[in-house]
Amino acid sequence: MNRLGVVGSGLMGSGIAEVAARGGCDVIVVDAVPAALDAARDRMAASLRKAADKGKLDEPVEDIMSRLRFTTELGELGGEA
Repeated sequence: MNRLGVVGSGLMGSGIAEVAARGGCDVIVVDAVPAALDAARDRMAASLRKAADKGKLDEPVEDIMSRLRFTTELGELGGEA
């Protein structure tokens, strides 16, 4: 699997998205609330920076974050990324 869609950007959704992106998947995170997407993006970036500081990442945080896309449009899950 190299693409994943996650509906909901709360703690569970953002955690699933982060783990998938760390594993090399391109991930689309969908949430109806733009502020929730912003919070999820910030939460994931902070978590990845913490992991990087502890030497637990095999690649730069920016590379992992580049595999994450955030949107309010559920229809984007059905199209080509």
